[in-house]
Amino acid sequence: MTSPPSDHAVDLTNCDREPIHIPGAIQPHGCLLAFSTTNLRLTRWSANAAKWIDEPPRAGIAFDELFAGASGERLGEILSGAAGIVNPLALALRGRDDYFNAGAHHFDGSLIVELERADGGAQRAALASLPLRLNLSNQHLQACGSLDELYNGIAHQVQLISGFDRVMVYRFLEEGHGAVVGEAVDDRFERFLGMHYPATDIPQQARRLYVLNPLRAIADILADPVAIEPQDGAADGRPLDLSYSCYRAVSPIHIEYLHNMGVRASMSVSIVHEGELWGLIACHHYEPRTLSFEQRAACEMLGLVAATYLTAREQDNSNRERSDRRERLAEVMQTVAEADEFGKGVLHSADELCRVVDADGVAFCWRGGFNGWGDLPAEGVIDEIASRALASPDKACRTDRLGEVLGVPPEELHGVCGCLAAPLTAPDLRGVLFFRNEYAREVTWAGNPNKQVTTGQDGARLSPRKSFEQWRETVEGRSREWSPVDIEMADEIRGGMLELLGRRAAQLARINAELTQMNSDLDSFAYAASHDLREPLRGLNHTVFLLQEHLGDQLDDEVARRSENLRRLTGRMEQLVDGLLRLSRAGRGDLEIEAINLEEVAHDALEMACGGVAPEGVSLTVRSDLPVRADYLCLRELLTNLISNAVKYNDQPEKTIEVVCSDSHGYRSAEGETAPVVCVRDNGIGIPADNHEQVFQIFRRLHAQGDYGGGTGAGLTIVKKIVQRHGGRIWIESTPGEGTAFYFTLENAAQ
Repeated sequence: MTSPPSDHAVDLTNCDREPIHIPGAIQPHGCLLAFSTTNLRLTRWSANAAKWIDEPPRAGIAFDELFAGASGERLGEILSGAAGIVNPLALALRGRDDYFNAGAHHFDGSLIVELERADGGAQRAALASLPLRLNLSNQHLQACGSLDELYNGIAHQVQLISGFDRVMVYRFLEEGHGAVVGEAVDDRFERFLGMHYPATDIPQQARRLYVLNPLRAIADILADPVAIEPQDGAADGRPLDLSYSCYRAVSPIHIEYLHNMGVRASMSVSIVHEGELWGLIACHHYEPRTLSFEQRAACEMLGLVAATYLTAREQDNSNRERSDRRERLAEVMQTVAEADEFGKGVLHSADELCRVVDADGVAFCWRGGFNGWGDLPAEGVIDEIASRALASPDKACRTDRLGEVLGVPPEELHGVCGCLAAPLTAPDLRGVLFFRNEYAREVTWAGNPNKQVTTGQDGARLSPRKSFEQWRETVEGRSREWSPVDIEMADEIRGGMLELLGRRAAQLARINAELTQMNSDLDSFAYAASHDLREPLRGLNHTVFLLQEHLGDQLDDEVARRSENLRRLTGRMEQLVDGLLRLSRAGRGDLEIEAINLEEVAHDALEMACGGVAPEGVSLTVRSDLPVRADYLCLRELLTNLISNAVKYNDQPEKTIEVVCSDSHGYRSAEGETAPVVCVRDNGIGIPADNHEQVFQIFRRLHAQGDYGGGTGAGLTIVKKIVQRHGGRIWIESTPGEGTAFYFTLENAAQ
């Protein structure tokens, strides 16, 4: 490939732009004739045509004026068939008995006919032996046990048919470069098995042609090409497209490439699967070599057979691996499903999840943090990956060169170089990141893979490397590549987690609905029971009082004592029932949320707590930096209970109570937003840390019944219920002997 002098930079895409499908010439061992598909008259021909058809070709001559042996019906079948399909024909010149082997195809408005000499006896013998040869080859390939055996078996069978010195099975890898995975070679030559070749050895337009045209043969790289005439093209001025030609001339760059390898003749048979170029069966000969039509047809057929066996074997291996991993994944998901908490379940099963995708570490990224297991990069790197890879919930993405992608120094990677991300759309779980450690390895190239730029009278061009001696490269900073099965498993883990989270969400919704109904039923029962019990308890207490008043002198000491106990117990029972009634009222009715003056409601609560007049030695300070929104009656009831306890459980001569609302406590809502916090602080006796949760249990007292003025133990239960109805939470900070601070939020009311 050459280019005129210019200011354009020379890069690896220059080779991709070489128009190798329109070289304007063919190889000299064949002859090409192009006819118009509209009238089957000659438009172009190879310059050696006169030697083949025994007369100088002339534009406009009809196909049937030149040849016998091809009926109009047969040509009609060719022209009506798909473009590019090469159809074998036996053609004889008019007035002659000897036949040509011919291949005919139509493309881009031309019927292209390519001729080659036929040896009748040899041809008949070759045709007779071809089915047996292909059947034997098929049996040998079918008997291969492993992929490596199959690679080498394909190379060996093609060598038996073609007679080339070297036959290689060349597989394209993920990044476009390729490697020799199977080889059959004469003992006189070194082996290329395991060698890697850069992607630029086979540029993109050549790969496209390999998909279109499954066999490419070069008989002799030193033979001079034969031009297509007329050289100024047909009447439409377009060059003849030889994409499907058997004899298409060879690119000068490729000739130089083969010459540098010491190769005189070559053949490539495409291995195509589902329209994609899997690889090539690449054949080299160190002397000129021309294959017969039958040999080429047999090799092309073996390419189809090879594609079938290779993809079937790879698919079978993948299916077995996929099945094993799915079985393991099912066990993991069952374990997670049975766990009390989803987060603990997945973290407990992290090692098994890593085995499912063949990873060395995993991070579960939640809203606001992550949990990890195994080998992980630095926390900041995980955050950066999560922000990039988990932003789109569509599908898993991956890399085997994390440092290069993120641009972070190696010390922050902690030896991790690969990442496979599985984003989720769950409310709490953003996604899962799987990690692989560095896989440092040595790759053996057939020569230095970096093409050289040379400058000549025609300007700069990329030159094929001159040496194909082994050139070793140490690959660092990369992990093993993620396989299709790895990616599928990550997607299945993603789907499984979404299903489990969905099931848990539905289960929680059902449980919450049931609890809501039960709470409602309990509230209704508590309200009815407490309301109905108050009257008989009062009656009983009053009856005992009247008996004591009227018969007090007549009662002996034992009866008097027992009657007094009865009055005290019914009074206590009445207090408990009253507390139960107040608790049920705290959970009933609709909240009327409004903006509230905290100082006003706090002083109202103090008056209620102290019976209208605050005792001496009690001081209340109120400060609000933020507006308070709540149900007024509920907030007053809440503060009344807290202030009552602050006065009651306080043995200081000067009792101080502070009520403060601010956002300086650093509390954040479930959505991550700063939420206002109300604090009620006193200088009382304090609450031991072990009892911070117990004090909210109904009828739970930390002191004897008669200490600190008595009480039912329902007040703080009522406080917590009011906070929960407002969508908030409550907690305690206290030091015994120094005082207590109750903190609470009213999140739903704030919204």
